[in-house]
Amino acid sequence: MRTPETLTAVRRAEHLKRQQAAPGTATPADSSHLTQTQDSMNAPAPAPMSAQQKRLEAAREALHTPTRNATAGLDPMDEADGAVTILSINDIVTYSHNPRSKPNPKRADIKASMKAEGITNMISVTRRSPKEKYFPYGGGNTRVALAKELFAEGDTKFATLTVITKKWPGDAKVISAHLAENDNRGDITFWERAQGVIKFKEEFEKEHARALSAAELNKELKEIGLNYGIKMIQNFVFATENLSLIGPWIRAEELNSTLRPAVSAYFDISAKFDKQRQVKEQIENILLMHGQDLETLDAENRDKDPAERKDAVLDVPSLITDLQTVAAKTIGINVDNMPAALELMASNPKATVEALKAAKPSDENASITPRKQPKQAPLGGMLGGVPKHDSGANGEKEGAAAAAENKTLDQFSKQLVADISALNAVVPVADFIIAENRLPFGFFVDFPESMDFVNNQKISEEMAGQREALWPLLACFTGQANEAFANVLPAASRWAQAKQAGQSAMKERCQAAGVAFSNNGTLVVTSMHIWMVLCHATVGPAFSALLKTLSAYHHHFPEKFSTEFKLLFS
Repeated sequence: MRTPETLTAVRRAEHLKRQQAAPGTATPADSSHLTQTQDSMNAPAPAPMSAQQKRLEAAREALHTPTRNATAGLDPMDEADGAVTILSINDIVTYSHNPRSKPNPKRADIKASMKAEGITNMISVTRRSPKEKYFPYGGGNTRVALAKELFAEGDTKFATLTVITKKWPGDAKVISAHLAENDNRGDITFWERAQGVIKFKEEFEKEHARALSAAELNKELKEIGLNYGIKMIQNFVFATENLSLIGPWIRAEELNSTLRPAVSAYFDISAKFDKQRQVKEQIENILLMHGQDLETLDAENRDKDPAERKDAVLDVPSLITDLQTVAAKTIGINVDNMPAALELMASNPKATVEALKAAKPSDENASITPRKQPKQAPLGGMLGGVPKHDSGANGEKEGAAAAAENKTLDQFSKQLVADISALNAVVPVADFIIAENRLPFGFFVDFPESMDFVNNQKISEEMAGQREALWPLLACFTGQANEAFANVLPAASRWAQAKQAGQSAMKERCQAAGVAFSNNGTLVVTSMHIWMVLCHATVGPAFSALLKTLSAYHHHFPEKFSTEFKLLFS
């Protein structure tokens, strides 16, 4: 049988047509393929290539091989991290999240230096995407702003800037870099630092899709070289959440010692009366008023000669008075009774609304505090047994005069116990105040088991800080830092044991209590100790009352303090 390949063209076409019409036969495409296959099978085999032909074929294939490029697959708009680049001044802007909100205090000096010498330290810049402009990475905002200013004034050397480009790491990293740079220079305010930390927190939470607690935030900042501490982090959060209206004028020490404790106390007591919203609104009105006054003063200063400017300083005592007044009025407590109500609230968080309303300055605070005071009881009559000198006017008194002196001692003793009890109602101090009649005031201050725990109960960080501030102040008044009196302290006391162990042991014990002990053998009381205590809304008045009693006692019986002072380790 002849195949289609051996037929004439006409008959082959007819044969193929019949095959296409029959079921199951090949399609024209299949037939064409079959024809080509069979043609190729019948075609003669190609002659083998010579060596020269093989070399020519290899050369042809090489011409079609893709060129290998070291930059293949790279985005030409990506930043080369650390590369030195020349940019137009118009391609650089200041960083929108720069923690510094006020002009650099050295701005004029920096401008003069730039005008004379240009920018001597290259600025590192970054950008979020190729579509956006560059901005400083970790400092340089002032220099960029001044370069733009000088260029606008006609200084052509600022038409371009030689910079170091950085790959975009995310806003959290850039904010932390700016914070670190400003902290290193030490010219950033508390409020600017607080805003920077909170902005870092917000950006970090966005980038990592998780919330940060104060401890976690402190850890993340610490890992990048910003060691603020949890307490300061908490102050940052409190200030930004509650005191933003006066933020630019807040000082760290005032916030920690006065503002935060007072405002927190007003919020706490307002919750008892179910007046949180109303009290918060009234507090914001007062903050706005003080903030506007300071803002006005700042604006006036800008138009005045430096010698005529007045410092825009937050008047904290006045602010606390105003806040306490509106808080008391809103919850329905007499303003004069508000300190007593706050003291009661601090000593007994479960106090009822009726008890808070009934609290008055003359109330016996010791009777309303639920704390156990195992070492407070011996304070009764503490001054009665103070030994008198046999010489001088006191030794010659007899009869009625001696009776009058004993009566005065008894009155001071009762007042002293009342004052210490009132102080203890605000800050727990009874665990380290020990009665000892052989000392001038009849007591001394021993090292506590812990500043953070009282009767095995954890106290607030604020109260622990107040204990640390009060401890050295009280210890300095007792006479225990005088070797003549220290020798009569009970041998079982921690103070006596530390003295017996030597100067190094005493220094270690003092440091554990948060107090420095100098090499010459004296306790070191700083201005911070005094400030923290006296500026506290409730601790300050209680401590001041105690000082008044001690001063009056010293005035009536100066002979009891005539012993010569000797260093503990001379």
